[in-house]
Amino acid sequence: MKIIVNATSVASKKLTGIERYSLRISQELSRIDSTVEIVGTEEMLDIPSVTTSTLLKMGRRLLGAKEYLFRAVWDQTFFRWHVTKVKPDVVYFTIQDGFFFPPVKQIITVYDLHYLHFDNSIQECKHEIDPFRTDLYKYKMPHMLKHSAAVVAISEATKNDIIKSFNIDPDKILVNYCGYDDLRFRVVSDLQPVLSRYGLIAGEYFLFVGSILKHKNIARLVQSFARLGSNAKLVIAGVCKDSAYLEEIKKIATELSVGENRICYLDYISDDDLPFLYNGAISFLLPSLHEGFGIPIIEAMACGTPVITSDCSSMPEVAGDAALLIDPYSVESIAGAMGELLEVPRRADSLRIAGLERAKIFRWSYSADKLHNLCKRLTENMTANE
Repeated sequence: MKIIVNATSVASKKLTGIERYSLRISQELSRIDSTVEIVGTEEMLDIPSVTTSTLLKMGRRLLGAKEYLFRAVWDQTFFRWHVTKVKPDVVYFTIQDGFFFPPVKQIITVYDLHYLHFDNSIQECKHEIDPFRTDLYKYKMPHMLKHSAAVVAISEATKNDIIKSFNIDPDKILVNYCGYDDLRFRVVSDLQPVLSRYGLIAGEYFLFVGSILKHKNIARLVQSFARLGSNAKLVIAGVCKDSAYLEEIKKIATELSVGENRICYLDYISDDDLPFLYNGAISFLLPSLHEGFGIPIIEAMACGTPVITSDCSSMPEVAGDAALLIDPYSVESIAGAMGELLEVPRRADSLRIAGLERAKIFRWSYSADKLHNLCKRLTENMTANE
């Protein structure tokens, strides 16, 4: 069985959710099957041989955030030519993209349908995604779903969204959860040397980790934090993808008299340091308005950190009974959960124990095994029909 994986979304060492999925699933597929060909923009960590594209490298350097336009054209031309030449049994896209008319059996990954929700039910995020990119997805997605042999959804919530929005046969969709790096994200000791570099003290801060974007709901998180009668800090860590939103957040903090001594804005935190920040936090908070999965939830749980997250989309599914669920639109709900963990230590302790158990069910190796088995089934069906 010959598999080609399109992992061209991995373009930076600062891994966001989609890039993290693409990298980790590619690494595990290579471990399972050494014949799998990984196609990427750059060389990829712990994958011995990756087929790279000089054109994509140039496009990324020239276009920056708009490189997805070039990549979309490259997929339908140069990558299609490569797949046609190699003639694999299956081509797998680790991103929400694929061929319009696949020359071989095709599997695509769907993380979320943000672009539909932000246009309809979550109006405050309407302008978060480039309008051209939204229109592109609206045009491409139903076509690609129809012509793909199978679809991977990273949560039941995303699967249900696909079925509801595009009337796709449920049997065509495999729910395949994300995982986490269990060697790195774990309970650790001797936190303070790392925390001191960020001006933090263990047990004296709440932590948010994620891109600075409107659907992450950070503005309401700051409003909620301002209500706490506590000396704790709020640490906001992640790549800023919306500078105007970050300024809005800072303005809200100033208006509520929450100074820089109480809110700490950090940029992207490396995977070397991030486990220490999770371990030292009173709680990890992900009050998003919508998520396809939410990898930081399980990373935090694996570090023994109590989790507060939203009661919508995929987050209850990922968190199970191991987190406090809040209404992300309610400042009172978010503040109440934060206050509960400050005031009721036993509640925090029970969440730590439950979270450590919950994290065990999410592994990249499990996800890669399910995906590899899906490729086998598609190949066997193809052989049987010949």
